Amino acid sequence: MIRILSITLLSLLLGGVLAFGATSWPVRPGLVGLGLMVLAALAVRNYWLGLELAAPGSPERSLWLGMSSAAVIAGHLMASLWRIGPAMELHTRAGHALGTDSWTLVLGAAIAYRIARDPEPRHDERDAAIETRGLRAGYRSLVGVLLALILLLGFGVGRVAPALSYPLIAHLLITAVIVSRMVSESVQLHAYGLDRSIEEKGA
Repeated sequence: MIRILSITLLSLLLGGVLAFGATSWPVRPGLVGLGLMVLAALAVRNYWLGLELAAPGSPERSLWLGMSSAAVIAGHLMASLWRIGPAMELHTRAGHALGTDSWTLVLGAAIAYRIARDPEPRHDERDAAIETRGLRAGYRSLVGVLLALILLLGFGVGRVAPALSYPLIAHLLITAVIVSRMVSESVQLHAYGLDRSIEEKGA
């Protein structure tokens, strides 16, 4: 679990750093993030090839790639929203920069997945059971975040809600979906880790 949390936090931090470089770096932060994702995917692929039979299975590889990529995108999105502020407007320099970098990071995630995915994917009943557990956790986290937003919008009248623009609310909903996916994938990775520990103790 410590490894899952560490990689998640590092990925969120990377996304946040990319967001704060939007106005000061000579190169688009999205391109920097894309390059780092590709390099990380190449390194991970070579590492897994070196492990051979001890390498994680197909679903677990996809989960590691998906969770870390989603965390980078979530960190970038949340930090960008914090910088732009509640009165967010899409057709501004900051709004266009957010959109460009976000879609570049999505492209980087797709390329990284193509590089490091298992060339011979496998899926069995155990994987299906773990996937169901993760989807349940992701659904619950999504409902929790949506309830928080509902309370904010419903009871924040005259205080917080009037300051929130429609684009900001839309991006908060996008963030909620990404966070729920991260929770789902983290729970599944934790389940695979527990199974591996049980197998090692049994051996």
